[in-house]
Amino acid sequence: MKHLLLILTFVLCSHAQWRVSTFAGSDSGYVDGKTYEAMFNRPFGMCQDDLGNIYVCDSGNNVIRKVDQERMVTTFIGNGKTGIIDGSALDAEFNSPTGICTDNSGNFLIVDFLNQAIRKIDSRESVTTIAGNGEVGLLDGMGANAKFNYPRGIVIDSKGNLFVSDSWNHRIRKISTNGIVSTFAGGGKSALVNAVGANDDDFGTYKDGPDTTARFHTPCGLAIDSEDNIYVADALNHMIRKITKEGLVSTIAGNGIAGFGEGNALEVSLNTPTELCVARNGEVFISDTYNNVIRKLTLEGNLITIAGNGEKGDLDGLQKDSMIDYPRGIISNTDGTRIIFIDHNNNKLKLIELN
Repeated sequence: MKHLLLILTFVLCSHAQWRVSTFAGSDSGYVDGKTYEAMFNRPFGMCQDDLGNIYVCDSGNNVIRKVDQERMVTTFIGNGKTGIIDGSALDAEFNSPTGICTDNSGNFLIVDFLNQAIRKIDSRESVTTIAGNGEVGLLDGMGANAKFNYPRGIVIDSKGNLFVSDSWNHRIRKISTNGIVSTFAGGGKSALVNAVGANDDDFGTYKDGPDTTARFHTPCGLAIDSEDNIYVADALNHMIRKITKEGLVSTIAGNGIAGFGEGNALEVSLNTPTELCVARNGEVFISDTYNNVIRKLTLEGNLITIAGNGEKGDLDGLQKDSMIDYPRGIISNTDGTRIIFIDHNNNKLKLIELN
C-alpha cells in the first residue's frame, strides 16, 4: 500500500503543470470595467489587501487602479494628469507610479517614480506626500527634506517602517514611523541608469555584507516575509538579494551574469529581474524581465520556470507554450499555487495556476 501511494504521488506530481491565462486587461489604454474589457497603460507594481482586492500602479495613466473580487476594474486614486498634487482621490496627481504596498489598515503607500517621492493614501482616500520633494538626489532627513534618485519598490515591516528601493542611488532607504528617511542598506556613488562602476567605492557594483557596506546595482522590486526579511530584485546585478532585519545583505539567487538557466539558484543566470514576491510558505517568485519568464525559487534553493518560454509575445497556455513581454509586479497566494503578475508590454495582468 505504501509503495502504491508513493507511485500515485509521483504520477500526480509529474503531471502537475503551470498554466498561464489572462486575468485582466485587453489593450493599451485607459478603460474601467470588467476585467476582459478594461485597459491599462504600462502597468508596473501591484499589491493586494486582506480581502483579495488587487491594486495596480497604472504607470502610463498616472493612476492607481483596483481589481475587486467581482473582477471589476475601477480607478482607485488619481485624476490621470501628470503632476504632484495631494488631496482627495479625484484631485491627486502622480507621475509614473511604480510601487505600492498596504498596511492592511486602509492605508496604501506609493512610490511616485518620476516625482522622486513617496505618497500615502489614507483610509479616507486622501493623498499626502510623506517623503521626497521632487528633486533628484541622495539626502537623508525628515520627510520633504529627503531626496531620492528614481525610487522603484516599497514594502512595510511589522512595526510600520517603510523600505524603498532607491534604484539609481543603488540603496535601500528606510522611512521610520516618525517620517525620518535614512539609508538602510547599500552604499557607493549615485549614478544614472545603466552606468557601470569601476570598484567597490563606485556605483553599480556588487557586494554582500552588513548595511551600507553592501553594494547593489539598480535595485528595483522589494518583498518582505513574516520575519521582516526583505528580498530585493537587484536588476543590473542579475541577482536576488536578501536583507535581514538587522541589515545583513546576502545573495540567494543569480550568479551575476545576464543569461538564463535552471538548477542551483546561486549557479544559474537571471537577466534583469525587476520584481518579486514571497509566499507565506517561503517560496520566492521572480519576474525575470529580460528573459520574459516568471521564475520560482524553491525552498531547496533551485530556480525553475513557471511561465513563459523566453520569447516575447502574448500567448496563454501551459508554461512551455506561453509567451509574455517584460513581466513586472507579482503577487502570490499563501502556498504559492496561484500567482498574478503584470505583463508590462502587453498591458495585462496574467494568472499562473498549478493544475
